[in-house]
Amino acid sequence: MGLDYQEIEKIINNETNAGGFAELIKNFKEIGVSHYEYRVAAGMYRYYDEDSSIDIQFNGIPKPVVPIESAEKIKQAVKRAQAGEITFEQFTELAGEAGIAYWATDIFKMVVNYYGIQGSLLLSEPISEV
Repeated sequence: MGLDYQEIEKIINNETNAGGFAELIKNFKEIGVSHYEYRVAAGMYRYYDEDSSIDIQFNGIPKPVVPIESAEKIKQAVKRAQAGEITFEQFTELAGEAGIAYWATDIFKMVVNYYGIQGSLLLSEPISEV
C-alpha cells in the first residue's frame, strides 16, 4: 500500500486542538496508518502501515525532556488535551516536563502508550471511538 505523505499532512493540518484526537485517529485508520510514534525531544513522528514507515516533522517542535518521569504529570496533560484546553505544542511541552521521551499510538488497539525517558511505560490511555 505505502504511506502517503500528503494524506497524512492533510489530516494533521485539519486537527485544530488536541481535543480532536479521536477524529484524527479515525482519519489515519481510513488511509491505512496502523500506528505511529511521536518523539518529544526530536519533535518527529514515525508513521507505520503494514509494509513501511515514514519519518515526518509536520507540526512537531522539539521540546526538552526532563530526566525525572512523572505518571501524574502526563495524566494531567492528557486530561487537559482531551478537554481541548491546550494546543498540540503545549501538550508536547507538558509531556517533556513529565519526562516523556515518546508516545506510541496503536490505531487498531485504540490505545496510546506514554514512555518515560528511562523507558518506563508511565501511562496507557484508551482512545475514544468517534
